[in-house]
Amino acid sequence: MSAPANPLATIARLHRVRRMGALGLGVIGVFDLVTSVLPPSRHHLTFLLSFAPLAVAQGAAVLLALCGLVLLALTRGLRRGQRQAWVLSCVVLVVAAVLHLARGVDGIQSGLSLILLAVLVVKRDAFVASTDRPARRSGALLVIGGLTATLLLSTASVEMFLAIDGDGRHLLPIHMAVLGVAERIVGVQTVMFPGRLNRFLAPTLLGVGLALAVFAVLVISRPLVDRRHRTSDLSVIKARRLVDTHGGGTLDYFALRYDKQHYFAGETLITYAVHGGVCLVSPDPIGPPGERAVAWADFCRFADASGWIVGVLGADRSWLPTYRAGGMRSLYIGDEAIVTLADFDLAGGHKKGLRQAVNRILRYGYEVSFHDPRRLSPQLAASLRGLMVDSRRGEKERGFSMTLGRLLDPNDADLLLAVAHAPGGEPVAFCQFVPAPAIDGYSLDLMRRDHGDHPNGLIDFLIVSTIEHLRERDMTALCLNFATMRAILAGDGGNSVRRRALGWAFRRLSSSMQIESLWRFTAKYDPEWVGRYLVFGSFEHVLSVGLAVARAESFWELPVIGRYLHPDRQALLGRVRPDQAPKAA
Repeated sequence: MSAPANPLATIARLHRVRRMGALGLGVIGVFDLVTSVLPPSRHHLTFLLSFAPLAVAQGAAVLLALCGLVLLALTRGLRRGQRQAWVLSCVVLVVAAVLHLARGVDGIQSGLSLILLAVLVVKRDAFVASTDRPARRSGALLVIGGLTATLLLSTASVEMFLAIDGDGRHLLPIHMAVLGVAERIVGVQTVMFPGRLNRFLAPTLLGVGLALAVFAVLVISRPLVDRRHRTSDLSVIKARRLVDTHGGGTLDYFALRYDKQHYFAGETLITYAVHGGVCLVSPDPIGPPGERAVAWADFCRFADASGWIVGVLGADRSWLPTYRAGGMRSLYIGDEAIVTLADFDLAGGHKKGLRQAVNRILRYGYEVSFHDPRRLSPQLAASLRGLMVDSRRGEKERGFSMTLGRLLDPNDADLLLAVAHAPGGEPVAFCQFVPAPAIDGYSLDLMRRDHGDHPNGLIDFLIVSTIEHLRERDMTALCLNFATMRAILAGDGGNSVRRRALGWAFRRLSSSMQIESLWRFTAKYDPEWVGRYLVFGSFEHVLSVGLAVARAESFWELPVIGRYLHPDRQALLGRVRPDQAPKAA
């Protein structure tokens, strides 16, 4: 795989060019809008009227406002490096430069547009991304349909008004009525309509025209949509090989989720999903350490060619230098809890609650059994599937970065299933763990219990039994839940005003999203906290990446607000969810 000596520096420069180009385009667009509503100076207007009628300046002002709106709409596509947005931007900048002169001989404004045009032409190699052709066709049909409907309905309204008006006017010829309506859509009025009609119709049609123009630009600059619903079998086989060979982190096995696409760069696997033009990567790329920079630069070029914003969810600290070398930024989002098996015990005053919960479940006669999920008896498998469906809330199995999203798949090797049985022998709770060789142990995937009336401590009993089981197998560690913004809630890292404000905000959110309760539930096990990060390109991408995370993790299911406010519905980025654990802990 050939690559320049410093591929990540090249990627970072490319993104800076796009960012500055989009910023310049937005500034020029705002400038065009502002100047279009300001009257030209008396000197300039007098000079212009010696060459053209006043209608030329008036029409130029309307078209200049349209150019400003179009330029603002094009900033998204230009920021994503789309070739089509670059072409349209160049054309509109030329038109805007001419319109500035026609509006009132504004040489400075024209010069600014031409300077930005020159910069875009010189840096044209930075704008090569594709756009979504199906969306472009659908958008064109909608725009044509909207324009046709506007012309027909408005023409009919004009003729009806003239027919019933009591001033003795005659109907306009159809072609003149259509021309008059079409003119007003673009802000021109050479065909005269009655004053009362024109006062209402002209601004309405102009608004419709501007809206259609902006909508058309937004649609044609839509980023490429990844319409693949599942990766090929050969891709899955190769991905499993690379995970087995180079994987081992606590999140690496989750790269084998079936809703993730695979990208291969040499011996490196990068798994991702595209949501709303955001290419969300999780986990960190899996491959030889020596390939990191080259593989990540290769993937960024692949994403750039599709016009996607790249984000990484749940990034490990060891990967942050590579991401930053490519011009990306990181945001702390929380910690994984990793329990060192040799150090764990139930002795001590601070473990009293956990110790009592485990002993209580033992006294009631509950037991835990451990299984390879591929070798379960048909009866137990059917019971666990039923338990999983009954305990799930919502239509989807939520999770993207820290859950496998499936149970009892025959292709999943080396998984561990811990099942809690009631005194009668029926399964009432289970945990599924995926292998994590890097910590010589396992990482929590699913945690479920039924809705029966069980003593408090069932999930604690299940986890403690798993810790003891793994310790008997001479394993080293067990990765448990993800605690969102744990360091903020715990007050680690200082007591600044910003951190106190964030802590207050997340504690308030905990009443509906159980953020703090998830942290406290896991803290009982005295784990080592390992930070995880959200990585994004630049600050203007934070909202887009955040919405992509919400979609990937299935945080929103209509109604959206209800999903966030209902106390049993959501736990942001939590690997233990309200339908899974704390109520039984």
